[in-house]
Formats: sequence, C-alpha cells, structure tokens
Amino acid sequence: MTTLNHSTKIAKSVSPAKPVKRLLFAALIASCAMGLAACGDKVDKGANAPTDKAAAAPANLNDVKSPQAAQQLQKQMVQDSLPKADPATPDASYAELNSGNQLMFSYLALADLPVDYDQVARRMSRDYANSNDEFRKHDLLDALKPKIDGSVSQAKTQRYFRMTINNGIRQYAFDKKAFPLDSSLSEAGSYRYFLDNGDYRLSFSNGERFHDLSVQDENAARKIESMRARGEAPNLVVYAFAQSADIANKAVSAQIVKVTLVDRQGNVLASQ
Repeated sequence: MTTLNHSTKIAKSVSPAKPVKRLLFAALIASCAMGLAACGDKVDKGANAPTDKAAAAPANLNDVKSPQAAQQLQKQMVQDSLPKADPATPDASYAELNSGNQLMFSYLALADLPVDYDQVARRMSRDYANSNDEFRKHDLLDALKPKIDGSVSQAKTQRYFRMTINNGIRQYAFDKKAFPLDSSLSEAGSYRYFLDNGDYRLSFSNGERFHDLSVQDENAARKIESMRARGEAPNLVVYAFAQSADIANKAVSAQIVKVTLVDRQGNVLASQ
C-alpha cells in the first residue's frame, strides 16, 4: 500500500449560488404548506391516538423555519443534486490518489473552466517554474500543453479514487464499539491537501456518515487497538467518487463510498 504525503487544513465553507437559494426558498414554502395541510388530516392510529389539531400538528414545523433547519435543507438539496457513485464499482476501478497534481487535474475536469496553462505548467514542471528565459518557457509550455490536456481528459473519465491516510484512527471507543476516524473526513469545513501541490484541496460531501468505523467483533477490535497502541496503526483507505468542483475554495468535493483498515501486509482488518 502506498504511503501518502498529505496534510489537513481547516477552512470555512462558502454560501451556495443564488439558484440554490431560490430552490431552498421554494422548498421551505412547500414544506410549510405540507405541514399546515397535515394539521387538518386525521389518521386512525388506535384508541390512544390524539384527536385535537394542536397535537396532530407536525412537531418540526417551527424547526423547518429555523436557520439551522434551513442550512441543513440547503446542504441536503445541494448534495442531492450531485452525481452519485455506484457502490457496485469494483475496488480495482479506484485509482490511487497520492498527489496534489492529481487533485488539480480532477478539479479542472469537474470545473469545466478554461485551463490556465501557465499556472498548471508551473506546478507540473520545475524547469518551467524556475526558468527566466522566455523562449525556453515558451517551448516548454508548448511541450506540456498536450500532457495537461490529456491529464484533464483522463480525470473526466476517472472519477473513482482511493487514498490512504496514515494513523487515520483514534483509540477504541467502548460506548460505540468503534474507532473514531480522522476528523478531516467528517468535520465541517475541513479539507485535505497534498504537500506537492497545496493549491488544490479535497473535501467530502457525506463525511458525517464516516465519523467512526464500527468494529463489533471484540477480538478484531483488540487486534486493531493493540496495533494502534504500539505505533503500528493500520492504514485507513478511503474509497471515494469525485462529484463536483468547489470553485470558491479550489477544491474537489467527493462522496465517500467506503473505508477500510488495512495492515502493513495489505490485509483488510475492518470495513464500512
């Protein structure tokens, strides 16, 4: 398993575009209207069912109007509009992600914006970045353009990837029977990036589902915890699908399909 050299950075998320806000407003109106209509409906749930209209009103009607509920609905609407991964995709179809340049090409492919060849070339070629000879730079750029275009085209078709996070688990939580995972997967406003090109970052749209990795079998949990405690923690492998480009934050937003814990010999110890 390849060991990756990457870091985590925390940043605030940005507000969605105006069309999403209009959809949100319409959805809030529809939700409130449905809730008000439900107040007059009667459902037979047995002798102990409430009969007055106040008791029959939806308990979350006021929550729908709250800023917190509005923000959650807004996030859910954006997430629902994104393309989704096919969970049946075989592991062999996930390309190894271990470079910021790979993220750069994925971002350019998803953003579908004109490529700034000079900027990309500076990241791809040290010779180009360090050269003061304009004719040499011009020749180098001409040679690099086909490679840049090819890498962007490949990224458009290769959207499934896997990345390895070293020391990606914390100590076993007995109350959950699970290992808490690296917070960069689930923490709001958190991004991962690679040291070779930190201009482009990675975030996860469904990270809240991967806050912990459940290991119900006690023997398996003991083995993993023993490895972690003696400084030989298994690697956390994240399988994901690139969904969209966050242009404001120069980031790729991806859906986590599954996570696995793998030992140094490549054996899968746990999966979710």
